[in-house]
Amino acid sequence: MCPYTALNFKEDAHNRKMTLSHYATTLTTSMGLTHILSLSQNESKINLRIARTPTQGPTLTFQVTSFSLMKHVKSIQRRPVVNPALYLSPPVVITNNFGDISAAPHVKLMRITFQNMFPVIHVANVKLSDCRRVVLFNYIRKESDGNSESSEKEDEIVEVRHYAIKATPVGLNRKVRRIIQAKIPNLSKLDDISDYITGKTSTGEAAPSATNSASYASDSEPEDETSHVTLPQSLNKNNKKSTTSALKLVELGPRLRLKLYKVERGLSNGDVMYHAFVKKTAEEAAELKKRKESENTLKKRRREEQEANVAKKMAVKEEKREGKRRRKEEREKEMMDSLRGVGDAVANGDGDDDKEEDESSGTEEQSESEEEDSDDDNEEEEE
Repeated sequence: MCPYTALNFKEDAHNRKMTLSHYATTLTTSMGLTHILSLSQNESKINLRIARTPTQGPTLTFQVTSFSLMKHVKSIQRRPVVNPALYLSPPVVITNNFGDISAAPHVKLMRITFQNMFPVIHVANVKLSDCRRVVLFNYIRKESDGNSESSEKEDEIVEVRHYAIKATPVGLNRKVRRIIQAKIPNLSKLDDISDYITGKTSTGEAAPSATNSASYASDSEPEDETSHVTLPQSLNKNNKKSTTSALKLVELGPRLRLKLYKVERGLSNGDVMYHAFVKKTAEEAAELKKRKESENTLKKRRREEQEANVAKKMAVKEEKREGKRRRKEEREKEMMDSLRGVGDAVANGDGDDDKEEDESSGTEEQSESEEEDSDDDNEEEEE
């Protein structure tokens, strides 16, 4: 699924009880997800659900009949491909044996879902350097005779394979090709590099082996000419434009065998559009659909009632908060008014004291002037 996938996404412990629709509405808006893949396991089987978002479905539920991880695939390969640059571009999607327009509706839905899980590749504008991987969805349908239970279990299986595209130049000596591919052998026992290419020394004798197990034991050039193609664009430094290269697929893993057994209209909560094990008549399907619609209507009404109750509680809480704020403002205003009254009283008391001081000072000045006048009169009488 790389590079358009959430590799570091982890489930929150608080959201483990949330439904698939909750995840869809929460994640699609913020992360731009188009599909959600959900794995679940019990004692008997492993289920894989693929849900389309944000269009609220449909949801395809598969039973994983068998699987192999990437490490298991690499462990059986002699030279596994390990190249992180392969995952920098989306893979090429191939759907095989899903039929044409005459196929069953659930088969068409599977094919469309698998194709829409990956970005669309425009053939006219695509670059060969971006085509590094292939994802194959192979639809296998075995005709059952009605007597064998194993044949019924193997009916309508989808095999999923993941490959890396490997291109090798054609028309070059294998030793020269290894040097071009930067697989330089150990030349310590040779006198010249021409001894390694020709296999003979300058005297005509056989040259010592110059390769080790890691460099020599590589894939030989494919002999099937049907895999030889002329490149319209440059693929990498070893496969240039207008050169002939041999294409080969190297499996990366994982491997999956999926059996579709249920298709739901919504996100795991709508009416069942297809079921592989339970068959219903048209009347039963209509009754089930009607019951689902009534359940959805009831759920919607309850949700609206709950939202109305929550809004009413919030309004009451807001009214209480507003009343507290208003009473607090009134108390602060009263306190400020009382403080202003005390300040005015104090200011009036200070004014009366100043007036008394002025009157006393005026009386003292008047007595002093009368004493001075009496002294002057006494002096005149003595003279």
